Amino acid sequence: MSEDALLEAVLKTGVTLPTPSIAFARLQSVASNENAGPREMAEVAKKDPALTGALMRVANSPVFRPRTQARSVQDAITLLGRTRTLAVAVSTALRSSTEGVDARALDAVWHTSLLAAEGAWRCARGSQARHLADQAYLAALLHDVGVPVLLKRFPAYAYFFHDPRLSLEEAVRQLDAGTTLDHAAVGALVARNWKLAPEEVEAIRCHHDAAAARRLPDTAATLATLIAFGILMRDGTSDDSLAWAELGDKYLGLDPAKLGD
Repeated sequence: MSEDALLEAVLKTGVTLPTPSIAFARLQSVASNENAGPREMAEVAKKDPALTGALMRVANSPVFRPRTQARSVQDAITLLGRTRTLAVAVSTALRSSTEGVDARALDAVWHTSLLAAEGAWRCARGSQARHLADQAYLAALLHDVGVPVLLKRFPAYAYFFHDPRLSLEEAVRQLDAGTTLDHAAVGALVARNWKLAPEEVEAIRCHHDAAAARRLPDTAATLATLIAFGILMRDGTSDDSLAWAELGDKYLGLDPAKLGD
């Protein structure tokens, strides 16, 4: 199904895709200007208290092992760089746009997405795809953005995310089955709507489908593999990891069974 046909099918169900916030659009515009740097991006970011807090938390996270603590938004943006700064900005804006969604489910989705993003970044940094680490962080942070969008339209399915017997991935599968929609495809539509790079959009769409990822151009396939490996870093290896072994070897030089190393 083409993206336009998919979009039409999704909209017919009553699902509403969030639109980019003004604050994010401004930051994205500044970030696309090669003559602009952390100072100019900070001037935009610091007008949004939620984004300011998120940037400071991420920049000072042990994951990135900062040599010195970021003490200002400009410090945080300097440490994170453009791509990771935009990743934090878009996730913060999208979280605001899904207000009204069951808080417990929403927190679970964003928390686990952050863990997957950190795992994908670490995998990239330790692989032959080191140059894609920041893009992998962005794509992995947003890989499940379709979930809160679907829950906003179908709130009854939030109860799956309350069941302690279900992992997040199992709850997401129940959501897809119950709504007869694909959260990954919906997430890709959101990413396209927010003007993410085409390879990031394609990676989000295929992050559960290794067979489809094999048909993607190399950069998109690498990003999809990094998302999958980030999920494996978060949840541990499983039968699903075997499907990504070939792509992990080809694009990353990594074996999913040896991610701990």
